[in-house]
Amino acid sequence: MAPRTSSWPVWSGILSTDNNIKSADDWIEARRQEDGADELWRIHDGLYNLEQWIPKHPGGSQWLEITKGTDITELFESYHINSNAATAVMHKFYVRPTESPRKSPFTFKPDGFYNVLKSRVAKKLSSVDSDNYHIKSMLVVDTYYLFALVLCVGMAQTENFFLALLTGIVLALGTVASHNFTHLKDNWRMYYVQLVLLSVREWRISHVLSHHIYTNTVQDLEMSLLYPFIHWFPTTDKPFTVRLFPYLTPIIYPFIIPGQLVIRTFKCNNNKADLLMFVIPAILMFCGQMTISSVIIAWLVVVLTSSFMFTFIGFSASHHFPDNFHDGDYVSDESIDWGIHQINTSAERNEPINNIFITIATFGDHTLHHLFPALDHSLIPLLKDTFEDTCKEFGLDLTPKSCTTIMRGQFKQLSRVTPNNPKKDRTDIKLDNNI
Repeated sequence: MAPRTSSWPVWSGILSTDNNIKSADDWIEARRQEDGADELWRIHDGLYNLEQWIPKHPGGSQWLEITKGTDITELFESYHINSNAATAVMHKFYVRPTESPRKSPFTFKPDGFYNVLKSRVAKKLSSVDSDNYHIKSMLVVDTYYLFALVLCVGMAQTENFFLALLTGIVLALGTVASHNFTHLKDNWRMYYVQLVLLSVREWRISHVLSHHIYTNTVQDLEMSLLYPFIHWFPTTDKPFTVRLFPYLTPIIYPFIIPGQLVIRTFKCNNNKADLLMFVIPAILMFCGQMTISSVIIAWLVVVLTSSFMFTFIGFSASHHFPDNFHDGDYVSDESIDWGIHQINTSAERNEPINNIFITIATFGDHTLHHLFPALDHSLIPLLKDTFEDTCKEFGLDLTPKSCTTIMRGQFKQLSRVTPNNPKKDRTDIKLDNNI
């Protein structure tokens, strides 16, 4: 199939938007061919050689190893709240200016929304002991996984398949919670996601480098990988099964994560971390008297349930409300502040329970998390006042919607084929502080 057309013409017809991109590695390889980084790392309009920095990188080596040969501008800006300090380090690795303009339409003007907000957030956090907050999120995710493993032992002892269903639900909540650690510097908790068949490396590409940076665009793998079974774009090529029967799409949720494992295996992209997926069946096998067939059935129930729950929570979190921007909608300016794009693609959710056990396991406080993905989720609530004040200053609407409204909205978006017009619906948005 041909590459998709995009709201931004610069992305129309390039490799990484092709419908035949079916894996994270396909996408990152296409990016290397089209970003103009010449086997280096591109930031704005400069090329940097970070080979010597890989083992010293505070965030861990994997981030730089994966992104070699690509444009990491958005990643650099959003993952370094203190941009001045990071820029000072980068000067040592500067090689030369680029020869071609950036493919991305997003900007980071000094007086634009995102940089203004980021400077205020940096000041806010300068007096905060982040380690104390980080302990909270560690305890939360450890609790979810400990509970899931205890349920596994109980299932092995009793052969109660209801416990398999419950284990899958708890594992899904824990996986959402542990996704926090896949955004942070390399750490052992990020490998929790491997228990439900996800791959840390693939997740960092498809979720962090693709979805978080290019949210709801043709560059967002979480938008395109499931085509034609799920089609979020408001375009006329939407399959009639999706358009007319959107409430049937959850049928495929149980098979999404296992399907990624199948593709990964078929492409020989497995690694040693994938062995962690056998933790659950090993517990079932050695902590009770279950037969091999019972172990396989119970494991399938756990895996399919966790895939369903994880996918449902993810799709219901924030992005697929029909008023949000989805590629194919009209844009009022082909270059837009990256922070404003994150707001345009996220519905502000009214969190009914202000508890970290709930918010971290349901992708809560989602807009702020997208704006500052490198921050531990326990720190996000501290930024709400600063965020709301800055949005008010720039004329950005943060009217919250209920969880159920957003949840229903995802199915309306699946049916939507008519592009939204920002000139009609978003006339109050300001792109710069001085407009």
